[in-house]
Amino acid sequence: MHRRDAASRLRWGILAAGDLLACLLAYLFAFVLRMLVPFPWTQGYLPYIRFGEVQHHWVEMLAAQLLVLYFLGLYETRAVMHPRHHLGAVVAAAMLQALLLVAVYFFRQDLLFPRSILVVLAVLNGALLFGWRVGCRRMMRRWPRRRVLVVGSNVAATEVLQTIRGHGWLGLDVVGTVVDGGNGARPPTLADVPVVGTRDELPLLLERHQVDEVIIASDTGWQDELLDELARRAASRARISVVPSPFEILIGRRETLRLHDIPLIEVLDDTPADGAGALVKRIVDVTLAVVLVAVAAPVLLAVAAAIGLTSTGPVIYRQTRVGKDGRAFVMYKFRTMHAEAERATGPVLARRHDPRVTALGRLLRGTRLDEFPQLWNVLRGDMSFVGPRPERPEFVERFEREVRGYASRLRVRPGLTGYAQVNGEYHTSAPTKLKYDLAYIHNRSLWLDFRILSETVKVMLTRRGV
Repeated sequence: MHRRDAASRLRWGILAAGDLLACLLAYLFAFVLRMLVPFPWTQGYLPYIRFGEVQHHWVEMLAAQLLVLYFLGLYETRAVMHPRHHLGAVVAAAMLQALLLVAVYFFRQDLLFPRSILVVLAVLNGALLFGWRVGCRRMMRRWPRRRVLVVGSNVAATEVLQTIRGHGWLGLDVVGTVVDGGNGARPPTLADVPVVGTRDELPLLLERHQVDEVIIASDTGWQDELLDELARRAASRARISVVPSPFEILIGRRETLRLHDIPLIEVLDDTPADGAGALVKRIVDVTLAVVLVAVAAPVLLAVAAAIGLTSTGPVIYRQTRVGKDGRAFVMYKFRTMHAEAERATGPVLARRHDPRVTALGRLLRGTRLDEFPQLWNVLRGDMSFVGPRPERPEFVERFEREVRGYASRLRVRPGLTGYAQVNGEYHTSAPTKLKYDLAYIHNRSLWLDFRILSETVKVMLTRRGV
């Protein structure tokens, strides 16, 4: 195990070293080209002696390279395994790295060479990074894969199996599933994966199959049903706590309560989502919305013009959504679908490769620019910047029937972005998104909001989850 971990760390180290070398070579080649090639609208060549006179910020340049690549998710496994799918992120990384270097030179006022060098740097850096990522893909794929055992026979277990099967870059191989012993006949397979035993046999199965990882997909219990019923009753806002088992302590939140010397985990809080924390959150929302409207106004006008020129119908799409405490409001978005998209079908959830979406709409959804008109909803108080995404009344009614605990997400103001949006994908199932939403609701803080906003910027730049 230690040898395998060491080999994995070595491969990641080689990848990072190659990224740094790409930046260094791009920087040096940019100077060479500028000294040898007379670029248009520049006066003469850059003298060779000038390279020695420049105060080169090597440390800042290389540090910016690693930070930008990390921020844009280019050290995540899927980006390494599928570099061609992340070409846009590589280009964005090269541009951001050059902009950071511009800031370093300009703020220190020691730029002693033509600015065109930094443009050439961005182009060369992006090309070298992409070439290096494609070239070392085979090396990165040779790391040892992890053998996984999935415990459970419910819908959640099936979803786990399908996710592992559909995402080879996770580096996981399912060796089998484990089901409850019970008195009934044991099924031979689950989602085409062999059932290798029962929960009672789990310790032996781990040794027999040399398992590296166990994923437990828990069944819905009476506690889930009780909490779901309580969440539906707005008048019943009693605080619910449980005396946890050792297992529940391990997976519970850090914020625990005490009944004298007995630990408790709070699972349903009677405290409304208001008070001083809510006031600060509202001030941040309004301030940030005003700043973004002022800064992004030219981009928003260009998007509006592009929608009007490329398809017929209104530029702004209005739709009724369900907000805090179940109150309905009108939400605004840039239109990304054909004007008559739902005339024949009625309300339909978005899906991958949705034929209703226009070509420009796919770009707007990928970059999340279609959400910007919701800044008006933020200013009005219908929405916050961070919170569970608001759904249409038809889907809320359906999910409240089908997904236990769904009513809990209506306890807070919905958001432009949320924990589910930065961790899941555009088409992630409602039950899975709910788990992220509940995690946010029960751990919400201003710091968590800033983390989610930072991750949202990354999603916008990389178009992840489209």
